[in-house]
Amino acid sequence: MKIKLFTLLFLVQFSAFGQHYIPMNFDTLIEPKQELILTGIGDASSTALGFDIANKFLFGGQITTEMKDNSLERHRSMNRFGSDANVELEYRNYKAKLFKSEEFGFLVKAGMYNFNQMIYSKDVFQLAMYGNEGFLGDTANLSGTKFKSTTFQKIGFGLIDKFSKSSVTLNLVGLNNSTSINLDRMEMYQSAGADTLKLAYTGDYNFYDNAAFLKGIGIALDFDIRFNSKNKKGDAVYFQVMGRNLGFVSTINSQSTYSSNSKVAYTGFSYNEITNGSSIINDNVALMDSLGIKESSSKNTEFLPGLLQASKLVDINSKRKLQEFYGGRMYLSKIAIPQVFGGVNYHPFDFLNIGASATYGGFSGLRGGAYLSYNSSKLNIGISSENLFSKIGVSYLIRLQCAF
Repeated sequence: MKIKLFTLLFLVQFSAFGQHYIPMNFDTLIEPKQELILTGIGDASSTALGFDIANKFLFGGQITTEMKDNSLERHRSMNRFGSDANVELEYRNYKAKLFKSEEFGFLVKAGMYNFNQMIYSKDVFQLAMYGNEGFLGDTANLSGTKFKSTTFQKIGFGLIDKFSKSSVTLNLVGLNNSTSINLDRMEMYQSAGADTLKLAYTGDYNFYDNAAFLKGIGIALDFDIRFNSKNKKGDAVYFQVMGRNLGFVSTINSQSTYSSNSKVAYTGFSYNEITNGSSIINDNVALMDSLGIKESSSKNTEFLPGLLQASKLVDINSKRKLQEFYGGRMYLSKIAIPQVFGGVNYHPFDFLNIGASATYGGFSGLRGGAYLSYNSSKLNIGISSENLFSKIGVSYLIRLQCAF
């Protein structure tokens, strides 16, 4: 098994697009109907990684030296990176009389999700993008680096309150992949002649070393609670409290773990051999022993990368030309920080909403975005980005809602 460790940390593949990002439009019409909603998000945010490089990760293409140099200048001693990418299809039935009640309808949803998070040192980026040339005769400090990637699918059934449009959904989850790297301590010295490698490291690497499509099964809860109050003019103001992917999975297959707590000097083994073909994690038991790497495997239970959010919504049926929105969200992550957002929605015509937003937190600093939403009695189409003006990260959203 060949592993290019530092390239793996950065070359994250995004599967598709979620549904919690702005614009958070709320159709307040109550008339009984059915709805089909397709939502997709591709968002990669960072404290330092450039917009141009993030785009290459999403869509492919060559990363130039200029791109790498510009991103390197923005890196501090420690940096954050995260991506949230998924696609979800949801069917809502407001005509049904669930439990013979006029109050409740039902929904069915299915989706695919990929979530990645990472905190890393500046030296990790330099090794990943430039190789080891800048560290010959010097020490690369990778300590404190943590990486977690989770890919899963879900299918769920839920109840809808027909009047408030609040909902609760229970989902069956299938885990496709889970990988984590924790480098509590990692110092790498390579001699100027690139013939001696000295390592001091404490950490572990966990992954599934098999080709099985389904690696775990679990459950997750989604909830979407909506309520309203009156402003000073007596107009209704709508709010939302929501949670996504709040649950866990238990593994079917054993997860491989390679851990170490060692300080070694190895002559005749270079950094280039690690990244260009000769892995320190392979079938060579003697080599692994010499580097102090221990192998184990076990089944386990892990929490999904959930999300909580509270916000004021935009009423797309309102006659007001201007509406503000604001709120906060929190990923259930040890790396992300709480995020706040806000903005203004402009409603120039009955069929059109446009707006601007600002967000701060999560895996990045301040970002500015914008959106455009077309609305009719049967169709709503929204496109959005939470990051149009920053040189860091990339963000895309599309939402299609059809009533029939």
